[in-house]
Amino acid sequence: MGKAPEIADGPRDRTAQATAMLVLVTLLWGLSFAWMKNWQEAAQGAPGGPLLASLTLIALRMPLALLVIAAWRPRLLTAPTRREHAVGALIGVTFTAGFVLQVWGLNWTTPALSAFVTSLGSAWAPLLAWACLGVAVGRLNLLGLAVALAGTAVLGLKRGEGWSPGPGEALTLLASLLFALELLQLDRLGRTVNSAHLTAAFLGTSGALAGLAAVAVATRGPGLSEWSGWVADMLGRSAVLRDLALMTLLPTVLAFHWMNVYQPRVPVSRAALIYLLEPVFSAAFSVWWQLDQLTSNLLLGGGLVLAGNLLVELPRWLGAAPSGAVEK
Repeated sequence: MGKAPEIADGPRDRTAQATAMLVLVTLLWGLSFAWMKNWQEAAQGAPGGPLLASLTLIALRMPLALLVIAAWRPRLLTAPTRREHAVGALIGVTFTAGFVLQVWGLNWTTPALSAFVTSLGSAWAPLLAWACLGVAVGRLNLLGLAVALAGTAVLGLKRGEGWSPGPGEALTLLASLLFALELLQLDRLGRTVNSAHLTAAFLGTSGALAGLAAVAVATRGPGLSEWSGWVADMLGRSAVLRDLALMTLLPTVLAFHWMNVYQPRVPVSRAALIYLLEPVFSAAFSVWWQLDQLTSNLLLGGGLVLAGNLLVELPRWLGAAPSGAVEK
């Protein structure tokens, strides 16, 4: 997004700075899981239940992010072509479906579990590329997906109950499939346009769809008056307003801006490795803020999910990715 700042140092220093900025981007994404969980905790007993609360969060966060970008980088709204707006909107539809499931699932699961299961999107992507486009899938891709799914099973283990994933894990698993589809769309369609020009339509579509869905759910449920009164009450709480502002500014506006600026300066294999830190950061913050407990299941299951994602990315790092493989 926008012109990157000039850096006077050599190529190695530029790459090092870009690497550090991408680590910061991933850290900010990891933070968002705890803030979304805080919203769900504050929304307990909301009219319309967790689904309406989830839709409301997205319907507030995305338009706010779009307003910030409009004030900060107005050309991102005026410069895109019709095709770029159309591509951004299409990707936004898929993202919104996954995002709703992810936020909804956080009502019954923890930020760390949500982040690790969400990261399966990277492992699903090659399989979806095979199913939808006939792209060859290597053995390491399949092994990586199997290992990552095994990690998800370990995360779902409950003492004395065996493997019993709750609704939160199930919803997030479905979300990871949709996020994998989003990656595939971005790879196939995003490469034909200026990726920074997708942002406005992407955010606008997400906010509009969530807003329309929230109105529909509220109309069929508690009513628009009760829902709007609840939203006003939520926004009147300083802690809720603070988290919403932080979610809007840091993981949504700044993180995606910095990703667009600095990712082209590092090899794609290094960027993919850095992005695997997202669930690690999410788990660290969640344990620190006592939203998660550091259990053996979290360590082993999370480790297996990361190992599976690493196996999926290994062919790219070794320069052996099959022709036409998905570039995330």
